[in-house]
Amino acid sequence: MALSLGVRALCVALAVGLALVAGIASPPVSAQQWTVIREADFKVEMPGRPEQAVQQLTVSGTGEVVDQIERTVTLGATEYFVSHTPYRKMPADLTPEQMLLNSRDGRPGHLLADRPLTVSGAPVRDYVHEEDGWVLATRAIYAGDTLYQLIVVGRAGVQTAPATRRFFESFALAPRQAP
Repeated sequence: MALSLGVRALCVALAVGLALVAGIASPPVSAQQWTVIREADFKVEMPGRPEQAVQQLTVSGTGEVVDQIERTVTLGATEYFVSHTPYRKMPADLTPEQMLLNSRDGRPGHLLADRPLTVSGAPVRDYVHEEDGWVLATRAIYAGDTLYQLIVVGRAGVQTAPATRRFFESFALAPRQAP
């Protein structure tokens, strides 16, 4: 339970630009049962059956209260986390790219890797932080008015583990409907 709370707190930090530390280690990936999560606006594969929770967040700067919908899978000592959070009142001058950079830069510890890319045409940042031997691998996507976060927390090497890569690469946005 404490592990899930730590990772949930970590994702809250990503969503609102706060800092936090989480820690866990990497399990073997051979016997995992993958579960496909399909929502109206995205799909992702998780390495097990996730637990779902909803947290209310107050957005710094706007005071907007938003629901962050989270799903978590814990395998051994590794945590896989996906969330999506709609932001309806973001400042007009805050671009999706800048929001992703702000999220990355709000992390404690040492930045080990960072790369921009796109997923389904949306801006993405993949980054890895390390602190006190714990690694936080993050893929953050900002599309429309929603921040999607895929996070894996574990020991060194978790960022390149096959299960982490599959989790990250399985994420796709649903095609947007024309108004």
